[in-house]
Amino acid sequence: MFKDEMTPKERMEAFSKGEEMDRIPVVPDMGVTMSDYLGYKTWDYYSNSDVIADTEVALFKRFYHDSISVSTTLRGMAEAMGTEIWYPEDSISQLKDPVVKKVEDIEKLKIINPLKDGKLPVLIEALEKIRDQVGDVASIGAAMTGPFSVAASVLGTETLLRWMVKKKDAVHKIMDIITINNGEYIKEVGSRGFGMGFADPVSSTTLIRKKQFEEFSLPYLKRNIADVKKYCGSSAGLHICGDSKDLWPLLKDSGIGNFSLDNCESLLEAKEILGNDIVITGNVPPVDVMYLGNTEDVKKSVKECIDMAYDSPCGYVLSTGCQIPKGTKMENIDAFMEYGREFGNYKRLKELKNETK
Repeated sequence: MFKDEMTPKERMEAFSKGEEMDRIPVVPDMGVTMSDYLGYKTWDYYSNSDVIADTEVALFKRFYHDSISVSTTLRGMAEAMGTEIWYPEDSISQLKDPVVKKVEDIEKLKIINPLKDGKLPVLIEALEKIRDQVGDVASIGAAMTGPFSVAASVLGTETLLRWMVKKKDAVHKIMDIITINNGEYIKEVGSRGFGMGFADPVSSTTLIRKKQFEEFSLPYLKRNIADVKKYCGSSAGLHICGDSKDLWPLLKDSGIGNFSLDNCESLLEAKEILGNDIVITGNVPPVDVMYLGNTEDVKKSVKECIDMAYDSPCGYVLSTGCQIPKGTKMENIDAFMEYGREFGNYKRLKELKNETK
């Protein structure tokens, strides 16, 4: 069994119950940017459930990381709702033509069928295929975009920001439909025994003010978090890119079980503000360390993150501050896992805790 005393599934189950583990969970944020690991293009990964499953299983066999996740990516739900997405052959997808351009277009928005619309069926098939291959030892879950970030692809980010000021009622109407559609996907995924987490980069205070988050994002996000609890039987995780500290007090009562922060934010501050209520996750820099750095840089950053956050009251998961970029050296991800195991070992952490008393 690799280098661990427990399988990833055993570890994550123990972690969720607050039980003793051999080490802290270690989860590099990967996905479509790792498509070339087996020689595939990003388009192959976006469009083919076998490619997703092949890639994720191969990565799991190499790294034996503690959670496998299959994501709708930022634009997947918007595409299912009618937005046109451009898929370069070997790069990240981009918004091409938003489905809503004027207020009247809102009436065209439909309630999606996760088994038919967009690439959602591909993702559901991939989740099943991964579980068929490694389900006894792996912790497998789904991920999707928070409703406010979906709105940025349904409407276009610039238009969304303008309409929040000039056409508030229209934005709320769009948000309601998106939230219902997110709920349809959550329901389908939950019925198959998978959990769900959210990425919500457009909710960052890098882009919007705290009051705008409270009005246009948080109420709808809470509804989808409740959907996860209802249909998946578990608490949702949440990742917000960029600045998010001003939002943390609001997130304590949102219903999330885990908050993943960008590397621009402080794990120490997150531990102080969120640690008594929510698991915190992060936040090795994906670009400066994982992509541009070497294994010594990875070692240093992993140790710093673990030593700052290992004693967070509700628990800590070592991860990257955001998705690992395409072209990152595989040996850096190897190092991330190796040093996560070394520095996150509970025997070491118990000694560290005794030293600091």
